[in-house]
Amino acid sequence: MGYEVDYIAVGEGEKSGDAICLRYGNLAGPREEQVVITIDGGTIESGDKVVEHVKAHYCTDSVDVAILSHPDTDHASGMRQILENLRVGMVAMHLPWDHSHAAKALLEDSSISTDSIRTKLRRNLSAAREIEQIAKRKQIPIVEPFAGATNNSGLVVLGPTKDYYREMLCCFDCMPTTTNYAASNTLAQILRQFGQSASKWISENWFTETLKEPEPDATSPENNSSVIFMLQIDGQKLLFTGDAGVPALHSAIDYANSVRISVGGINFFDVPHHGSRRNLGPSIVNRLFGSIRTNDTKDWTAFISAAKAGEPKHPNKRVTNALRRRGASVSVTAGRSICFPFQAPPRAGWVSIEPIPFYTQVEDDE
Repeated sequence: MGYEVDYIAVGEGEKSGDAICLRYGNLAGPREEQVVITIDGGTIESGDKVVEHVKAHYCTDSVDVAILSHPDTDHASGMRQILENLRVGMVAMHLPWDHSHAAKALLEDSSISTDSIRTKLRRNLSAAREIEQIAKRKQIPIVEPFAGATNNSGLVVLGPTKDYYREMLCCFDCMPTTTNYAASNTLAQILRQFGQSASKWISENWFTETLKEPEPDATSPENNSSVIFMLQIDGQKLLFTGDAGVPALHSAIDYANSVRISVGGINFFDVPHHGSRRNLGPSIVNRLFGSIRTNDTKDWTAFISAAKAGEPKHPNKRVTNALRRRGASVSVTAGRSICFPFQAPPRAGWVSIEPIPFYTQVEDDE
């Protein structure tokens, strides 16, 4: 079997997002011998591009599973276009309002007078709620992708577990019983932005790694609730991570180990959160890909969805260097759609992309 993984370009300026589609199976055969999946949809514009891409390059208007990794608008907005304009067999998404009476009441009961909380909750979850409503209107089945869920054709969800998801949900920025994550990090964000504006460069070489372990709260609970899943196709392993951070990735690996699923030997890695240094550190990349290699050999692939003007934040050079040291060929969308094919027919007009280099100077963005 072959596969194609396509990252659709998302975002204008510095704002990134995720819109991914893939198919696998007998790619030279009829549609019924293939599985087609979409992951998120980015903005409304990129959602339209996903629809066009599936029709033009997969030669179908049907999707077997549409996955929403988490409800952030840079992932969820465009998924509405996918549901409205393609025939979708199943939606895989978490339903936070089904796990929190407070969230459900604030979304549905307009008489509740906690205006700021209700407004924030509706803003943060409105796109996901609309996806659920579209699916119900079109009678598309919805499943919640918790650890252990599978489509019986090579896909298995490794995270989050239901318990871990509910733990994260309680800490969502928009929840009425939690401290405001965004507000509590405002000063840190301002300082980081100031540091970027007056940034300096520091040196790295192959054996000098400056990527540090992120702080325990570096990744928001919303991002740590992301769906993490693996595809295994004819011995190939593909790992997709949404915007998951280090705690969520460790939890997913722990679950995989508990059910005797090996995450070693990954062939394709979806780098979380546009290559942010807040989502990966040395401990998790070592656990996934092993320690630093003695020389620059590239035998697996990492893709990053990042806006054209996303650097130095998306992607961060410390992150891409860390992946390179462990054998990755790293490619970034940077305003263009990119494809990773395996035993797939050639596409007219598509050319090979040049992986990003190893950087000897990285931004000192501490």
